[in-house]
Amino acid sequence: MLQERRGLPFASGRSWIRHMRFTGHSVADSQAPSRDAAIAGLLDACFGGAHEGRTFFKQVPHRRLLAWNGDGLVGHVGMDLRAVRVDEATVPVLGIVDLCVAPAARRQGIGTALLQAAEERAEGQSFALAMADDPRLYHRAGYNLIHAADVTFLAIDELRCHSVVRRDLSEVFMVKRLAGNAWPDGPIDLLGHLF
Repeated sequence: MLQERRGLPFASGRSWIRHMRFTGHSVADSQAPSRDAAIAGLLDACFGGAHEGRTFFKQVPHRRLLAWNGDGLVGHVGMDLRAVRVDEATVPVLGIVDLCVAPAARRQGIGTALLQAAEERAEGQSFALAMADDPRLYHRAGYNLIHAADVTFLAIDELRCHSVVRRDLSEVFMVKRLAGNAWPDGPIDLLGHLF
């Protein structure tokens, strides 16, 4: 289990933010039941109940980073490490999953700090990739929309795979270069579910 505690890497006028801590963890650890209840509650609060009390929407992320204020969970980001295919190139990516901040804790830099912390742990991935209905945070963090995002992915609904879908996701498909060359041109195959 990775256990990490540190203050957020920026100044804030809010006194409690200096006491914020991140915890990162693998899927299995001894604090799972209480932590998972906090994650499920935060995800439901942030995504209008779409997670239906689960700690994930389509699939459990490989890793998570959590932002705590005392004993209260105020932020979450899931991390998926995966290879995707762009035209004929295989591209290693960090998929950003379910980035969210509790409504009462927004506009204090927590989402930005979680995103930055996830990118720092990308372990050699060339790009960070996110599906963003609201791109403002991602734009500020250096992400760009891929305007020719013809994407193939595994469709999952009600916890069941039902088809392979090809769709234009130009309005939500965002990437940030972490290392190496620019994002290649061409059709994108996620080689799995959406992030």
